[in-house]
Amino acid sequence: MILTKFRIQNYRSIVDGGDVSLNSVFAFVGENNSGKSNLIRAIECFMSAGSGGVTRTDFNDTSKPIIIKCIFDRLSDEEKKRWRPYLVNNQLILEKHFELKLDERTGKEKTEAVFHGYKAEPTQWYLSIEKIESQTANKKVDWKSIVETNSLPNYFIEDGKCTKAIFQKALSRYLEENDVEFDKPDISATQALGFPSNVVATLPSIYLLKAITDYSDEIDKRTSSSTFRRLMGDLGDRIIKTDPRYREIQTALDTIKALFNKNSELNSSIRLQSLSQIEAKLTELLKKLMPSVNKVSMSVEVDQAKDIFSAGVELSVDDGTDTSVLAKGHGLQRCIVFTLLQTLILNERNQLFAENEFQPSKNRTILLAIEEPELYIHPQLSKLFFDVIREFGKTDQVIYSTHSPLFIDAFDYDSIAIVTKNNVTEGTKVKTCDPKAFDGLTDKKLFQGLTRINPSVSELFFARKVLLVEGPEDQIAVTAVLQKNKVIVNRVEELDWSIVVAGGKASIPFFQRILNGFAIPYAVLHDHDITETMGSNDKQTEEARNKAIEELSNGNPIYKYPIKLEHTIGLDHHFKDQFEAHVFFQDDSRITDDLSKIINTIFGI
Repeated sequence: MILTKFRIQNYRSIVDGGDVSLNSVFAFVGENNSGKSNLIRAIECFMSAGSGGVTRTDFNDTSKPIIIKCIFDRLSDEEKKRWRPYLVNNQLILEKHFELKLDERTGKEKTEAVFHGYKAEPTQWYLSIEKIESQTANKKVDWKSIVETNSLPNYFIEDGKCTKAIFQKALSRYLEENDVEFDKPDISATQALGFPSNVVATLPSIYLLKAITDYSDEIDKRTSSSTFRRLMGDLGDRIIKTDPRYREIQTALDTIKALFNKNSELNSSIRLQSLSQIEAKLTELLKKLMPSVNKVSMSVEVDQAKDIFSAGVELSVDDGTDTSVLAKGHGLQRCIVFTLLQTLILNERNQLFAENEFQPSKNRTILLAIEEPELYIHPQLSKLFFDVIREFGKTDQVIYSTHSPLFIDAFDYDSIAIVTKNNVTEGTKVKTCDPKAFDGLTDKKLFQGLTRINPSVSELFFARKVLLVEGPEDQIAVTAVLQKNKVIVNRVEELDWSIVVAGGKASIPFFQRILNGFAIPYAVLHDHDITETMGSNDKQTEEARNKAIEELSNGNPIYKYPIKLEHTIGLDHHFKDQFEAHVFFQDDSRITDDLSKIINTIFGI
């Protein structure tokens, strides 16, 4: 299963983030402090056991519950069977409610988390506790009679009797093992659900790679919740135990346990005699102080193989100097954790070992959550990192937050959300692309190559306002005019604008659709390209292109050079390349009043 939609309310900066639809690879972009990390952390809280680490400081309003709603799709046959009573149109819809409660025993405040969902009842009355009790009203239910009358399996009877608790336990097994017909669930309101732990464990397993500054934070042996330790534990549990020699480790651990502990299942007779002598001496000394004491016993906890592997493994890397990874740079440290994630997922896909080697059974889906994957990574490596992320999404799921256009592909606009926080009252908001923005677009393939080879076009997702231009020469001209007028020193970002080069007039409408879909304000500057001397076919082509841009403007201003940029600055030929444009505009005396007037109008100068 994968997470296809979520909604978060009252968590940290999020008052109500609205419904957010996800793909198997999905990116959150936005300015610092907009709430991107809060979205990812909230999903982690949902997937985690219990309260997921939620405390008072995580409540936006402590008088209200935190509500995280998740919708899962693409369930396997086994998952559909297990979650059958909770499915709505083959989707699993769950909410997790977090509330601050006072612990009556300790008097301290605690966070209580409860799952809510839409639960259907089996159609057959005798397979529903609710229907059985409804039929018998206030009468005492004869559970054994119901079992016998409806020929239910023998495991509904224990020691010749059947109570409600026995029936309920047996019913859970029956519903899981048999293809049972269910009523349609009541979706008018959610209800609190008591899930058996083995059912909750079928949700995707989430791994969060935080935007940490030091790898050592992730291998802290004082906590079992660090990403590194969890990865080591899972690698050990899912991979090493498939090795035929794994039994040797378990046998050795059982022997150690028996040597330390009297009640070991293996062999209590081999326990170290010195431990019994210590117990006897402790008992003797304590009885002198407290005569009511009968006996003092010692037990020694022995870790399982998984725990030893997760807590005890240290990595060294030979990159010319063989030293601990802690002595390496932050970039390599971060890559190590990411590589462990890759290894685990390859194992999940049965791609880690050669055929017929230690093949594990398929485990639950992995949801990989990454904060700022570009952190400490060289730009060249970032491109490869992004490719790996997309590979993950082919069988599992990846969600991440980023400030880098290298981790965004404008072609995959439906896998991107822009996160904003205009004020504290409104809180964090998430804007995904309006699919209607692409109505009527017949050939998206034309733009795929452009966005893949030129990731700079993805800067539009990080911009407050965008100026779309045809080519890099236009960008050079705009910058030169603003510098001459002393409006900027180096770049238009000083004015909260970004220039995006569309790669030709024919490409501008595609980027307009993206900007319209995400409601990003923009302006367009392009050549008019129509003269009195041009042929009728050429004229019709240019008129159609100009009209397409106008029709998609969506209220955003469109500006045109009367003919072309070159005509506006008095040239009788096209710039042959960017270098020629740079050389030309180095002399700002060549900037004409006509060009300045157009540019100044765009920027309101």
